[in-house]
Amino acid sequence: MLQFPWLLTGVVIVEVMFRYQGFGFTLFEAAGNNDIDLLLGCSLVSVFIVLITQLISDIGYAYLNPRIRVQ
Repeated sequence: MLQFPWLLTGVVIVEVMFRYQGFGFTLFEAAGNNDIDLLLGCSLVSVFIVLITQLISDIGYAYLNPRIRVQ
């Protein structure tokens, strides 16, 4: 879960290099075409996904490790 931001970065690089039509390619094309609304939308989606995965990771770590408790 903690490596998910790296996965999003890798998706952009791989999709641009191999011309896959996906999230990373859309983000790259929006930046090339100065489509600010699409850039903001893609950024919002990616930030939301990263925050959710970080939250799941933190809750899972606190649940699995008995030494970590909220007091």
